[in-house]
Amino acid sequence: MSWRSDYEQELVYVFREAERLIDAFPAPLNDKGRDYLQAFNPLNPSGTKNHICYLLPYWMQPITELDSQRYRDLSLANVFVMLYFFIQDDLMDTAPSDWKEQLALGNLFHLSMMDLYRSLFDSSSPFWSYYRAYVTDWSMAVAYESPSVSLSPAKLAQKAAPVKLASTGALLLAGRRELEPAVSEAVDLVLATLQMSDDWSDWEEDFDLHNANSLIGMIASEKAASPSLITKTDIRNAIYIDGALSRYSKLTQANGDALTRLELALPHLAAFQSHLADKLTEAGEQLSQTKKQLLGGGFAYWLSHNKR
Repeated sequence: MSWRSDYEQELVYVFREAERLIDAFPAPLNDKGRDYLQAFNPLNPSGTKNHICYLLPYWMQPITELDSQRYRDLSLANVFVMLYFFIQDDLMDTAPSDWKEQLALGNLFHLSMMDLYRSLFDSSSPFWSYYRAYVTDWSMAVAYESPSVSLSPAKLAQKAAPVKLASTGALLLAGRRELEPAVSEAVDLVLATLQMSDDWSDWEEDFDLHNANSLIGMIASEKAASPSLITKTDIRNAIYIDGALSRYSKLTQANGDALTRLELALPHLAAFQSHLADKLTEAGEQLSQTKKQLLGGGFAYWLSHNKR
């Protein structure tokens, strides 16, 4: 996975810098902030991985050719974008008992994010118009999330729109603003595939919590039913018997085809897209193979998987 391995040392630097900035928060929010950062640190084996958030600036190198420090600055800023918006999501989804501390910590993350961006872009920069647009997209997506999820890549990507601050920021610093529409479309395609991958992993939890989920939405659409009316058994049958996951994975492969047609020299972004889509395709193929083996001889299949 060169899209990550090529930047291991950069991630060490970026997350060390993020920790240094968080250490300057007033106590005890600095301790809370460090803990929150470590929960998303890709160098922490138990940390949640959100690679595109902090690697996207580096993936922009082939078409921007900036000084290496600029990519570090953009990556660091996007770490705080990630932390800030994840806290917002946490507060919306679960209303934790320590919500006051979380809200306060989120504001400190926001201050850090803004300080970093102000050091890169002056007040007259078009960056701030893009900032407004991406935050507005995120706001509308999370405030009016519907169980009937659109499978349009642009719609699926809206909840992660602030991630594009990294790609657009790199283009503006490089004087390549003319590439913004195509690059934003490319990033949307990958963000949509990432969302679909997450929705496959989380569909049962999303069903129980009545959260929007694109896999559930696709199955409901195929059945011409409201997502609120289908049962968990309906969804399981669609996935494990009717091949819904294979059809779903084809949509992510279509995102990859659309990315190729944009003809952008962004090999690591394309490789990340392929990685996500291929994992979904493999999961669908594995379910299909399991179904065939069970239909072709359930007892023999059971024996082959229960040998001592």
